[in-house]
Amino acid sequence: MMDILKSWQRFKIGLGLFAVGAALFIFTSSIHIATHYTSLALLLGGFAYAMFGYAGIFLNRFNSLKSKKPPPPF
Repeated sequence: MMDILKSWQRFKIGLGLFAVGAALFIFTSSIHIATHYTSLALLLGGFAYAMFGYAGIFLNRFNSLKSKKPPPPF
């Protein structure tokens, strides 16, 4: 199981990279084709890294739901 704090940190870093890639894509992609593909690669790389962190957060939450005791019968 992944550490929740490490997953949260990966998610925040990936989200930051995604935001930087999106900003570069919007503002600099019309300058040159190299900046277009560089910003697109940064955008997709940030998305993948953020989803990797989010998967760890989701698995941690899912495992914590599985480990709870069922309610007592009436």
